[in-house]
Amino acid sequence: MFRLLNRDQEFYSKMFSLAIPIAIQTLLISSLNMVDSMMIGQLGVASIAAVGASNKISSILIVVMHGLAAGGAIFTAQYWGKQDTEGIKKILSLTFLVMAVLTVLFTVVMLFFTEAFLGFFTTDAEVISIGNAYLKIVAFSYIGTAVTVLFSSILKSMGEVKRPLYISVGAIGLNSLLNYLLIFGSFGFPEWGVEGAAIATLISRSVQAVLMTLLLVKFLALKMSVHTLKLDLPLAKTFFVVTIPSMINHVLWTLGETSFFWVYAQMGTSQLAAATLIDPFIFVFTALFVGLSDASTVMVGHNIGAKEEEKGFRYAKTFLVLSFMLAIVLGGLVVVVSPFFIAIYDVTDFVSDQAQYILYVFAIMMAPRIINQVNNVGVLRAGGDTKFVMYLDLFGVWGVGLPLAALGAFVFGLPVYLVFLLANVHEVVRAVVGVRRTLSRKWMNNVIESKAQQV
Repeated sequence: MFRLLNRDQEFYSKMFSLAIPIAIQTLLISSLNMVDSMMIGQLGVASIAAVGASNKISSILIVVMHGLAAGGAIFTAQYWGKQDTEGIKKILSLTFLVMAVLTVLFTVVMLFFTEAFLGFFTTDAEVISIGNAYLKIVAFSYIGTAVTVLFSSILKSMGEVKRPLYISVGAIGLNSLLNYLLIFGSFGFPEWGVEGAAIATLISRSVQAVLMTLLLVKFLALKMSVHTLKLDLPLAKTFFVVTIPSMINHVLWTLGETSFFWVYAQMGTSQLAAATLIDPFIFVFTALFVGLSDASTVMVGHNIGAKEEEKGFRYAKTFLVLSFMLAIVLGGLVVVVSPFFIAIYDVTDFVSDQAQYILYVFAIMMAPRIINQVNNVGVLRAGGDTKFVMYLDLFGVWGVGLPLAALGAFVFGLPVYLVFLLANVHEVVRAVVGVRRTLSRKWMNNVIESKAQQV
């Protein structure tokens, strides 16, 4: 395994310069979620479940955003490797227009059908009432989130990661402060509880979106006009060929993950709370691998765009080995640290015990989970292999994970942590198949060379 490691000093210099700021940014975002979760956790189980269900609904749009942004990032990384900034501006305009339309439509739907969406997860009237108040405020933050997701992805693909990190630090600090003031009514501010958390999210994401926009305009020397938003139709065709599988993948993947959440919800409010409160902790421990994943997309994509495919392949193999090694280390840390995290929450002993067991399962599944993050999300998509990744992910979630979770919950009546284990068996299947795909080299496509690239 160690012989597959890249010995090139340039590789590690670039990897650390990209992965560390991205990992820190992801960690800070996860910390934002954890701060929300910890503060809301003081309000009781119903609030935890309501915000958890609301965030699962919001994640449908957010994952679509990431699917579109990922498509734009594939092109941007290869254009940047070719040093073609005009191509980057064109792909930015195209992606922005598509995301803006979808975000506005989703926001309108959420404002009018909030309770119907929440009712999919639970019949608990208190949970629905709290979630309804929360979502009707958070919905107005979606456009700011879309701007942040897209512009952040474009900047990362060009290797600009430090200044977005600084913006994230400021936004997170603002959100945490507003949470403290508005949830609990500190220092004379109104005590708005869950609605206070939603307002804090809206304000902080809006500020972050404005700052990210200013950064991107300066970085690319953009002069926004009607001409800037003019579409390049041949490029649009190629973009949608690559991006539609990515977007479908993200949507159906999210629906699959949401279905897992639905399974936990049907097992009871306490089981739902146990499965929900561990999310921020999981995000913290996967932050480093998000950094590696994004770094692999940028570095491998740059090489493919510059027509240095052999170098890109060496980089891909090294990323896989590093992912496995670091996953083993972090899996051990989860086992050690998780009891202290669980102790923070004001929940029943049953919820606490179930959440702890879920985190032990997560530690066991750390290696395949992270290999999938770096390989499928990072390496394979850097080469535009979005269709294969779509088929693999959908088979894993819908053909393996969800049927096993349903059997465990509704047929065998297993506790929630064992249902969580069955739900994550797909990680192993996808890791094995995905690594084989990477070693085959069939994923390496230069998407900017053809106006009708098929993947």
